[in-house]
Amino acid sequence: MLIVTSAQNPTIKLIRSLDDKKHRQEHGLFVAEGEKVLDRARQEGWEPAYLLSTEHCEPWGKAALLRVDEKIMGQVSAQKNPPAQIGVFRPRWAEAVKPEGVWLALEDMRDPGNLGTIIRTADAAGASGVILAGQSCDPWAPDCVRATMGSIFGVKLVRMEQPEFLSFLRQWPGESVGTHLKATESYRRPYPTPSLLVMGSEGRGLSEEAAAACSTLVRIPMKGGAESLNVAIATGLMLFEAQKL
Repeated sequence: MLIVTSAQNPTIKLIRSLDDKKHRQEHGLFVAEGEKVLDRARQEGWEPAYLLSTEHCEPWGKAALLRVDEKIMGQVSAQKNPPAQIGVFRPRWAEAVKPEGVWLALEDMRDPGNLGTIIRTADAAGASGVILAGQSCDPWAPDCVRATMGSIFGVKLVRMEQPEFLSFLRQWPGESVGTHLKATESYRRPYPTPSLLVMGSEGRGLSEEAAAACSTLVRIPMKGGAESLNVAIATGLMLFEAQKL
């Protein structure tokens, strides 16, 4: 284990730079913080490129182990109370969608906190995977990874450009169910598998092109005066209704 005593260490500077999307893409790395999060990564068979720790830790595959003090950990961590361990990983994208169970598609998801919450909820509901369509934010951003609470390591992620997604949506072999304010059917209904749940962006909702490509449109009834639900809340309702959990 390498003992690092300076924040100017090249590896420490590299890890700190991963807060920025440009550097995450350049180096093909992202940061995950906390022992419970890293435990999930181990369970799912991930191996870090670097592992920082303020205490002794056992080897983890071929990861470069760095022992740092709490001051340096505080400079690296994005949290107010820095954890004892930080892992640096290489992103994984699933190459294809296997049409089974319940899949979730997110169109133009821009808020990393919402995306992280949705990934965590998809994990809890047993979704088969999450498709990020169109202009999605980076799922490997610190805010998103933190919001997943480790689920980023257990959920299949697929990315699609908008034209590819619309074509995929039209060819989905099961039922594709989009949420739309103009829909008349309630979301409380049977969901035969394979099902594809399609959610729109936080601001404008589902695009008209995606809505037209869905086989069914549903809405979540609301009694109060709010025009719509937060997309992470709405997605949670859809996922648990589809899985009947």
